[in-house]
Amino acid sequence: MDMKPIFNFDKNVLILIIFSTYMYLQNLLLRISAYFPKLDGQTIRRELKHAFSTGTSNKDKILNEEELSLILKLVEIVRKRKLTVPTSMFLESIQPLNYIGSQMMVFFRPFLTFFFTPAEYDLFQCILEKREGIKRIIEELEKIDIHRKDAKSAKEDSK
Repeated sequence: MDMKPIFNFDKNVLILIIFSTYMYLQNLLLRISAYFPKLDGQTIRRELKHAFSTGTSNKDKILNEEELSLILKLVEIVRKRKLTVPTSMFLESIQPLNYIGSQMMVFFRPFLTFFFTPAEYDLFQCILEKREGIKRIIEELEKIDIHRKDAKSAKEDSK
């Protein structure tokens, strides 16, 4: 008589993990609701569902005029030093880390206020906190680079 096991661990390990995680979360919700009797399980679930969202408010997405003028000032500094291509490459590579970069600016603030006034430095930090900030800087750098190439080709055509 051939005995087959009732539970096959290899096939059912994922079910075990999911079930144990679900049970752990249920237990956690019960403990949280015990500390806060006014909150029920549904309220806690609803609040925790959005606890780690990045936010979608338009205030964070849109850059105001003051921020745009500071971006243009930064682009002009980069253009004068003829570093548009390396700057674009650098910004493209660190674009996913824009918020971490803005927090590093807080740390290095005493050392990096050489190009900007302290107020402009704080504004630039706010620009980097927004997802649209680095994208806009890269777009402006590309515009400057295109204008430079057009001017160079027009100069060569006139010769």
